Amino acid sequence: MAAKDRLTYFNVYARGEPTRILYALAGKEFEDKRIELEQWPAAKEEQPLGQLPVFECEKGTLVMSNTIARYVAKGFGLAGKDAWEEALNDQVMETCSDVFNEIPAKIYSWQVFKRVPEPEDSEKIKEEVKAKIVKSLNFIQKTAEKRGKKFIVDDKISLADVWLYCSLVFGKAAFSDMMEVTPWIKEFSQKMEDDEVLKKYLAERKPSALGI
Repeated sequence: MAAKDRLTYFNVYARGEPTRILYALAGKEFEDKRIELEQWPAAKEEQPLGQLPVFECEKGTLVMSNTIARYVAKGFGLAGKDAWEEALNDQVMETCSDVFNEIPAKIYSWQVFKRVPEPEDSEKIKEEVKAKIVKSLNFIQKTAEKRGKKFIVDDKISLADVWLYCSLVFGKAAFSDMMEVTPWIKEFSQKMEDDEVLKKYLAERKPSALGI
C-alpha cells in the first residue's frame, strides 16, 4: 500500500490522462510515475496484470483505467451527486471507451506505432471509424442537452467531461479536426479549455512521448 496516491503509466496521455486531470481539478497531489517506452519490457513483469495504468493508495492497488478514474472521481465528488448522475457519467465513459478503442486497433497500429504496414484502404478505414465516433458523440450531445447544464451532467466539470475530452485528444493524431468534429464538440472543447484550473494544467503538463 502506498502512503501517497500514485499512478503508474506510460509517458503519454491516453488512458492515464483522465486520472491526472481529475487530481488537477480537485487540487490534490499524487505521484505521477511515468514509464518510458524503452523501460516497459523490464517493468512489465512487476505489474499486477502486466499492463498499465496501475493506481496505488493507502487502501491498496487498482488496475484498469476506467476503474481507477471512477474511484478517483467518486472520491473527489466528480462522479455525480446521486446514482442517476453516476450512471450518466458512466454511460459517457463507456460510450467513449467503446468507440475510441477502434482508433488504436484500426489506425494507430500502423499510423503511430508502425507495427503493421499502412493498409491499402486506409482512408476508407478512417472514414468508417470517424463515422462511428461522430454517431457516439451525437448520442452524448443528446444526453447533455437533456440535462441542460453547462457541461454534460453538471454545471461543473465531472468524470464524463474529463473522459470525453481526453478521448478527443487521443483521437487527434488520427483526425486533425477531432476537437471540432461537430459544432457541439467544438463548443464543448472550448468550454473545457476555458476552465481556469484545466487551462493551467494543460499549459504546464508534460508532453506526450507519442503525441496521444
